Amino acid sequence: MFIAFKSTLRKILTLALLLGATTIHAQQNALEGNLIFWGEISLFESLDSLRSTGIPIAYSSDKLTNQNLSIEKGLSIKSFFDLLEDELIADISYDDGQVIVSPHIPKNYTVHGVLKNTESGEHIIGATVQVEGTTFGTTTNGYGYYTLTIKEGDYRLKFSHINYEQRQTEISLFRNTYLDISISPKITQLDEVEVTSIANDVNITENIPSIDRISISGADGQIPYFLGEVDVIQNALLKPGIRAIGEDASGIHVRGGGVDQNLTLLDEATIYNPNHFYGLISVFNPEAVNNVRILKGYIPPSYGGRTSSVIEVRQKEGNVNQTRVSGGIGILSARALVEGPIHEGKSSFLISGRQSLLNLSLDDFASTSVRRNRIRFQDLNVKLNFKYSRNSTYYLSGYIGNDRNLAGLNSTRNWGNRMLNFRWNYLFSPRLFSNISVFVSEYNYRIENTDVPGAFVGRSKIADYSAKMNLTYVINPNNEVSFGFGTVYHRLAPGSREPLDQNANTNKIKLEDEQGFESAFHIGQETKLGQLAISYGLRVSTLHTIGPGTVFQYRDGVPTADSTVIDTVNYKYLDLINRDFNLEPRMSLNWQLNNSTALKTSFTRTAQYLHLISNTISPSPTDIWKLSDTYIPPTTTNQYTLGFYKNLNDNMWELSAEVYFKDIADNIQYKNGADLVFNENIETELLFSEARAYGLELYARKKAGRLKGWISYTLSRSESRIPEINGERYVVENHDKTHDLSTSWSMQLSPRLSASANFVFNTGIPVTLPTDKYVFEGNLIPHFGLRNNARLPNYHRLDLSVKWEGKKYKKDGSRRKNEDYWIFTIYNVYARQNAYSYFYRESPIDPGTAQVVKYSIFGTIIPAVTYNFRF
Repeated sequence: MFIAFKSTLRKILTLALLLGATTIHAQQNALEGNLIFWGEISLFESLDSLRSTGIPIAYSSDKLTNQNLSIEKGLSIKSFFDLLEDELIADISYDDGQVIVSPHIPKNYTVHGVLKNTESGEHIIGATVQVEGTTFGTTTNGYGYYTLTIKEGDYRLKFSHINYEQRQTEISLFRNTYLDISISPKITQLDEVEVTSIANDVNITENIPSIDRISISGADGQIPYFLGEVDVIQNALLKPGIRAIGEDASGIHVRGGGVDQNLTLLDEATIYNPNHFYGLISVFNPEAVNNVRILKGYIPPSYGGRTSSVIEVRQKEGNVNQTRVSGGIGILSARALVEGPIHEGKSSFLISGRQSLLNLSLDDFASTSVRRNRIRFQDLNVKLNFKYSRNSTYYLSGYIGNDRNLAGLNSTRNWGNRMLNFRWNYLFSPRLFSNISVFVSEYNYRIENTDVPGAFVGRSKIADYSAKMNLTYVINPNNEVSFGFGTVYHRLAPGSREPLDQNANTNKIKLEDEQGFESAFHIGQETKLGQLAISYGLRVSTLHTIGPGTVFQYRDGVPTADSTVIDTVNYKYLDLINRDFNLEPRMSLNWQLNNSTALKTSFTRTAQYLHLISNTISPSPTDIWKLSDTYIPPTTTNQYTLGFYKNLNDNMWELSAEVYFKDIADNIQYKNGADLVFNENIETELLFSEARAYGLELYARKKAGRLKGWISYTLSRSESRIPEINGERYVVENHDKTHDLSTSWSMQLSPRLSASANFVFNTGIPVTLPTDKYVFEGNLIPHFGLRNNARLPNYHRLDLSVKWEGKKYKKDGSRRKNEDYWIFTIYNVYARQNAYSYFYRESPIDPGTAQVVKYSIFGTIIPAVTYNFRF
């Protein structure tokens, strides 16, 4: 019986399949036939006519719109249904032999691509892509890539950037579309440095508050620099919340943070010492720089490792269309750049170099008899760019920088940065973008002293080996998710000293090496809800310090000191010595009140596991870096910001007012008389403070017209509480400046002549002066009270410059391919002798008494001239 049932079931299934195939075949044959109607006819009439011929059609007259159709004679039934879909009149589906005609539901499609410079082929960062007539838009990311997911239809896209000509293009978006666009640079001044918005209203629309951008190819006048040098970091010091201690100070302080609390990146690789020439010049050769961003408020979760700011410098990619040469020569340095295609349109190279000239020293400009050392520096930048396919691009970039300091006849110091970075941009899909980066970064110094009998060689080094991956997924124009992970292997050789040769009588010393893995995972989302834009995310960071290493054990309940060491613990290779872990939430809100007004607020928590050990007013190249460990906790900062942003006169004027507050835990301080040189247990010289910084930043900028410029003002306080030194009382930090005013303006006097000026005023930095004195064994001994109990005199300075451009046009009216110009600058116009510090010496008038002497870096007017070219 069972066998008979199986046979019957097989026959039934076979018959059903035959009937289904026959029905489908019959339906296909019916659809291949021609229409029995043509000309003008309504949708419902055409469907009813087809139904009368025996074609099973299902539709709802309540849901469909009865449109008028124009049908060509001889059109097949299948082509008629295709026409309804192509014209977006209806959606057609087939189910069980029946033709279902339903209302058309618009589908979402994605247009994506890269925005390029027409002349060089370089990707344009931070440009605006707007769908005309709608509120939909986006910006190109840090690699020039854009993506927009919108409903199907015909659109006009508008591509704009403040330094490029606007371009519009029409697109029919009925499938995912890849679209590369090239736009032409505006005819502007060559190599002017300009702090600029990427779009005219980016300060209103962008989610991230407290961000400054610096563009080498801006059009906003001349900003005079020391000895006529163009420098992006010195430019940043004219913006609110960013400052240096003085003219001879290495590093910058952002909103009350230390100089080591800025994450400085060159093509995503860490740069540990971004300074040349005593901090007056940065290591970033302006010929090779494409774009700079400084994040000082909200820091996206993809960045970490520092607690104050992110300084992100991106090099040019190289011209993929033609070979170009540019450069300049001045009193301080000469520089040049060569770029061009390897394979035209697909790959390029860039080589740039800079060399200091004349072996200058600050002694040449100083106002006192205090002698300084002479220094030379050089930079080399290299970058290769390979576009393997439209979804895959490879980059290889490198940097080498060196400083050589000659101190008299017997001492030489060398220090510098090295960096090599491989980066891969890959599009998994139109909405999923990835960036993979692997880099090596190194900073080292070497001291050689030939004084006998104590001649020696000293060395120190820090190296990072890093790999990271960041991905961005665009859900729709109003919703974007980013996530990624990365790890850095830190290897530190804090210092060693050994005899210069066999005749030297110098003890050999070597501090123990340190190593650790700093890792992080991050996830974040940007979303828009009407007028409210929200960015939020989380960064999870860890540090694992590993052996070999030695950890001292100290007596409980007493401060760490050499005298309280009771034991040591030795760790073998790869043994886990210490582990730190931090959750770093971040959030930013942008409430756009109208097209020209926005209110922004943010919260950012950051953690820092790597610290610069220095108790001098300004960091020295010989200062050492130290990983957090058993006794040195990570520094953590919570920052809160609230800002009001307003644009006037069709974005001609940009205004902002922002307040911030930062509380900083475990900020490193130093004991009185701390000995940091070749100290094996450095933790015995350190203290940890609770610090806070708060302030108000005001900014006004005019962006168009013959006269352009800005004025910025910061009212701020930076202070810390060290229980071991000042009890519960807060004392101002060394870098605190209550008032900080900067203004810079430029005017186009004629087509070839322009002039500019900037003025700086700020409160003098705190200093510690003796409150009393006494005599001991015939020596005059000063007595000091609280730290930072006085201030230097207020600082102010005026700089002027004039720019004279070469002829832009030939006699026949055509534009010259070659460009050149001269810049004449006067630094410190009225020869202000600003105090950098005080020092003490015996009074030549009254021997036996101490005399306070003001030390000024510059005591005179400093004129300079530079010549710049491009061909």
